[in-house]
Amino acid sequence: MIKQLIPFIFLQILFSNTPKYDDAQISGMLKNYFLSTENAPTLIGQRFYLNRGEMTFQLEIESTIEDVNDALLFSFNAVSRFTNISKTIFTHSILVMHFGENAYPTIAKTEIECSKDFFVRGNIKEDKWRKNCLTIGGN
Repeated sequence: MIKQLIPFIFLQILFSNTPKYDDAQISGMLKNYFLSTENAPTLIGQRFYLNRGEMTFQLEIESTIEDVNDALLFSFNAVSRFTNISKTIFTHSILVMHFGENAYPTIAKTEIECSKDFFVRGNIKEDKWRKNCLTIGGN
């Protein structure tokens, strides 16, 4: 039943009069989205928090080094789309990518509006998003 609801939710995202969901609802839908989407990285967890006036949407995923680019794009795409239907107004997103037991995680950051320009609105291309919006660092 949940798998049947996910396409409906994403159709609502495309329309301007979309309903808005609270953090608990977003969290549940996000988990289901990662579980039901083929080739999605493993979602370890998510967290929503306010830090220095910035509302942050943080995801932690597990991926392989070979799939890191696809996992990064999939995850930030999901964040951009879910923030569109959230009651909470997020300003930043953080992605913590884990690669197994013996590797340090990699942290990627972006501003939500800049990511929406690429993933939701299609106003910019991927290379411009990577250059102007994305910051990747170590732990």
